[in-house]
Amino acid sequence: MKRRATAILLGIMVSSMFLSACGKNEAKEAANESAQVEEEGVGEVTEEGEKVEAENKNASDADDSSKAGDSAKSDEDNKETSVKEEEDGDSSGKDSDDESEEDVEVTEASAGKIGVLLSDDDEDAKIDSEEMTSQIEDGGYEADVKNAGGDPALQISQIQEFIDEQVSALIIDPVDSYGLTDILKTAKEQEIPVISYDSLIRDTADINYYATYDTRAIGKDIAKEIIKKMDLDKAREDKKSYTIEFLMGSPDDNAALFLCNGIQEGLQEYLDDGTLVCKSGNTSFDDTGIMRWSETSAKTKLDSIISEFYAEEKAPDIICTAYDGFAYAAEEILSDSGLEPGSDEWPMITGYGSEAQAVKDIAAGKMSFTMFMDRKELAKGGAKMAIDYLTGEKVDVKDYSQYDNGVKIVGTFTCGAQMIDKDNYQILVDNGTYTEDEIAPDSTPTPEVTPAPEATPVPKVTLKTASEEDSKEVTPTPETEDKTEGETRENLIYDSEDNSKVEKTSDQKK
Repeated sequence: MKRRATAILLGIMVSSMFLSACGKNEAKEAANESAQVEEEGVGEVTEEGEKVEAENKNASDADDSSKAGDSAKSDEDNKETSVKEEEDGDSSGKDSDDESEEDVEVTEASAGKIGVLLSDDDEDAKIDSEEMTSQIEDGGYEADVKNAGGDPALQISQIQEFIDEQVSALIIDPVDSYGLTDILKTAKEQEIPVISYDSLIRDTADINYYATYDTRAIGKDIAKEIIKKMDLDKAREDKKSYTIEFLMGSPDDNAALFLCNGIQEGLQEYLDDGTLVCKSGNTSFDDTGIMRWSETSAKTKLDSIISEFYAEEKAPDIICTAYDGFAYAAEEILSDSGLEPGSDEWPMITGYGSEAQAVKDIAAGKMSFTMFMDRKELAKGGAKMAIDYLTGEKVDVKDYSQYDNGVKIVGTFTCGAQMIDKDNYQILVDNGTYTEDEIAPDSTPTPEVTPAPEATPVPKVTLKTASEEDSKEVTPTPETEDKTEGETRENLIYDSEDNSKVEKTSDQKK
């Protein structure tokens, strides 16, 4: 009986240890959730979240200390019991082992599936799919990727499919940032956490986190590069000014707004003192934004600005864009107006995105620089947010203040960017983004030479021998009808003799 009592006591202790571990994990998740709700719901800054986490940490540490004391006491009791059993003569321990051993099967439930919903079938989507799948699988979950191909209705149906499957979490790059309010209510009812990816999902409280690029900081980096390359501080000292025009991103994109704000914040002092002059007056996001990132609209807008304000110069000194595609549009307008890349009249053109064509244009001197955002870093960061949330780990939130979706401020993971210009674009080959062939400058077409007109051929003259001339049959010349013998003779004399002779012949005729 003593041995059976000991076995029961040991079983209770093992169960208690499992329960305490589970309780600790739940407490950690609750602490994170508390901080998240506190900061996201009312839009308070990071310090408040740290306070909530600190309070929960103190409580957790106190709980751990109490459990450690209980564990030490239990170990001491077990030691005393073991000694007593040995004194009672249980030296072999065989009977005890037989009576206390129980087959306990611990079946670990599958971690679950994370649904990834991408907006467009493009190069970014390919990277997102590969990197997120790898990160999610490393975290012990299954990844299921769906692509809406730019169709908002299809994306909603894909989200519904994942909800019906009861996936563990959703990572959504929205086709329509404003169109997911209703479907995400359903996800919330099913307690499925949602990570907004790349573009912020708007007008809903039913998203947990957001992963994107820190576009405000990137905007400031663009401004710094313009200041450096144009040497605006020296221009200010010399009382010199440069003209500048802006083509910014879509007005319905929060990230585009932050990029524009970052650029304007960096350049504002130079606009204020006249070192930079925007002749069109378009400096605000409302005035410079291009809806849906349309290259055609950007070209039309810039063409109109140049025609109205730069008819004499043909171009401003600086064209600052929020997208490589807008830079291509600017290049086309300038080339059509007769300007040559590398000439004094060719302006500084900035890009954003580091597309392969943009890198080629930088190498060719058409574009000054572009900004490279590492899509792999963003994809891994978005996937890790979902995994950390599900496993109760601290989610890597870098910004709890500026990403307001119209309903709440969303805790956000952000990535930075790197400037790419003619001096360093080779790093995009070194890091595996492109191959040498993909960014090799396009060959300059050979000018077409108009062939000279063919000369009219000179007729070939065939020389004949004397024998051939003699043998040639001569057609006789028709004889002239004789009038009078005297007239004919007179004419002959006149044609062959001088005037005196003619006169003499006349006398003879008389």
